[in-house]
Amino acid sequence: MFTFTTKSRYGLSAILEMAKNYGNSPLHVKEISTKHNISPQYLEQLMIRLVKPGLIRAVRGQKGGFVLAKPPREISLMEVLEALEGPLAITQSTHQDDVMIEYAMQAEAALRRVLDVPLSDMMARQEARALMFHI
Repeated sequence: MFTFTTKSRYGLSAILEMAKNYGNSPLHVKEISTKHNISPQYLEQLMIRLVKPGLIRAVRGQKGGFVLAKPPREISLMEVLEALEGPLAITQSTHQDDVMIEYAMQAEAALRRVLDVPLSDMMARQEARALMFHI
């Protein structure tokens, strides 16, 4: 079952921070964890989940850290959430003749469409909200 957990919120905060920093030097876990009040050890675990599917990559060395593996417009919220939480599945059944399964599959498809938003769009919305609250 797919749910929005602390793992999702923290992982999304971290990858959005990297998206804002796209094209600049790598971000250290400590930088992100301090800014978002996340345990560095927990954030490390989340970063590993984001590295595995190729959403971010680790840069080694003294000036190392983490960066997006591709531009923010090429990474969707759905990809991030599935990397952190596992595949979206509203139902586990495959009996196509069950009417409830049909509705569950439609709901899953609708949720996928909603969550198929690129990080760049999320960043723009986040910036617009920040401006509204400063007015």
